Amino acid sequence: MKYWLKDFEHNISPATWEAADELAAAGSVRYLREIEPHFWVANVDAGEESFETEVIITPHKIKAYSCECFSAGRRLMCAHIAASLLKIRQYLEKREEEKRARAEKAQSNELSRITVQSVLSYVPAIELEAFVRDYARRDRDFALALKTWFAGSISEAENPYALVLDSVLPKNRVTGAYRDPDFKRIRKALDGLEVQLNLAETEGNYRKVFQISSAILSKMLPILEKMEGNRKETLLHFCQLALTKITAISTDQLSAELRDAAWESIFDMGNSGLLIPEMHRQAIQFLSDSAANKDRLTRIGTSFDETPHPAPTFLLELFLASLAMRKIPEAVPKVLEDFLNAPDSIHAAILQLYYLKHWDAVLACGDQFLSSHIFQPRQQRELEDIMIYVAEQSKDKKQLSHWLRFKFMRTGNIDAFKKLKEVADKKWPGVRNKLIEELSVKGEIQVLAACFVAEEQWEDLAQLIEEEASIPLLQRYESHFYGRDPKFLQKCYVQFLSRYLDDHFGSPAARQVRHRLAFLNQNGQTDLLLQIAKELLKLYPDRSALPEELGELFPKMKKRNLIR
Repeated sequence: MKYWLKDFEHNISPATWEAADELAAAGSVRYLREIEPHFWVANVDAGEESFETEVIITPHKIKAYSCECFSAGRRLMCAHIAASLLKIRQYLEKREEEKRARAEKAQSNELSRITVQSVLSYVPAIELEAFVRDYARRDRDFALALKTWFAGSISEAENPYALVLDSVLPKNRVTGAYRDPDFKRIRKALDGLEVQLNLAETEGNYRKVFQISSAILSKMLPILEKMEGNRKETLLHFCQLALTKITAISTDQLSAELRDAAWESIFDMGNSGLLIPEMHRQAIQFLSDSAANKDRLTRIGTSFDETPHPAPTFLLELFLASLAMRKIPEAVPKVLEDFLNAPDSIHAAILQLYYLKHWDAVLACGDQFLSSHIFQPRQQRELEDIMIYVAEQSKDKKQLSHWLRFKFMRTGNIDAFKKLKEVADKKWPGVRNKLIEELSVKGEIQVLAACFVAEEQWEDLAQLIEEEASIPLLQRYESHFYGRDPKFLQKCYVQFLSRYLDDHFGSPAARQVRHRLAFLNQNGQTDLLLQIAKELLKLYPDRSALPEELGELFPKMKKRNLIR
């Protein structure tokens, strides 16, 4: 897609344009030069990094661009390119202005300067109106700006700003298949409405704020989902802005009628599936805050009950939030029980309640579902961390101990163990002993070993390793015995490998022994390794492949010591 240099910002996302404007204003665009006709190069500083940009413009149309920040397959314009284009445009405009100034200077200065103010002061109103009408017919951009700015003056229309947007939406065209000129007009109309929206908020005209915001949502949401790339990002910006403005209006700033209209409009948009996931949380917060209004809560409950199972995500999460607002968090997991075959929905609902700070409901869901093994490992870890955080913020020591214990029992996480010890305080010896007992009964060997390490119970750890006779378990914790009890390690390695060699023979068995002992070599325990190897060779003198394989573990100067 090729853009004109004069208005390329209308075709990129607001976030990209804002970042580019900041870079240009901060003087981050350096060494801008036209190294060949129409071929521009610049360096753009971004933090501690600097990126080289290249742009081809012929004569005022952007033909191609690239930036060092681009990854493979990148097509959308980055902020570095946009900042470079802005500086190029400023340079070209300045050069053109200087050219015009020279031309004007060469002309006669007999004519006096005519300003817009002087024209407006002298031209009769009827002639000015005729000029505006004629100019609006000839210039669509001027006509659009005129309609957008003065739409609020049309008292007959229920929402004149919706009519403005209707006028720029192409008729009889497949949604999303807008040509560049079409989308440019939509963007210009939205830019004009954003200016009016901010001005109305500053002036305290909340009726106008509501009208403009509801117009943007009602007209843009139906086409937002079909858009892609920068176009989708652009429309999403305006829709999120409109939703923010509506939900920020306090009850005493709108009439009861308009407040009800705001609630109903957002409820209908969410219930009909128009609100995209990025907008759900803000809408749910706004709708569920009406806990004291029984009619609205009844409306939410009735809509949920009458919707075929499974209810859409928005309606489900709105209903759960309303239950939490009514101080019945225990009802939330009961509702979610019907979604056990859709664990992703349960996970998303718990996250939504967490971000909305309905923490009693979050903890109730944790007790109900985290022991059910329905979540993916990543989801399980995320929810466990949320339960711990919520319990901490709620200053609920009982819940905090429960979830720290739950996480450590499941994963052996040392940080959870340390926090649990801190929370237990003086009760820790009893809590620890009960924990060790339960882990032993359940056979959670790895977690039990982690517990012994955290408490520095080295004798208990050594006993556990000997009882399990597991080389992986030995190797996971052997570093704690290097300086403390190397004889213990030597004994364990010889015993465990002897059991293996008693049942396995030949070169494959010798090779496996070498692989197991290589772990010691990697950790610099060559002396201990040498003693183990010697003892194994004494125990199995008839294994012809064993000396050769074990010899591979040592430098040549030590191989002689091995066979002595």
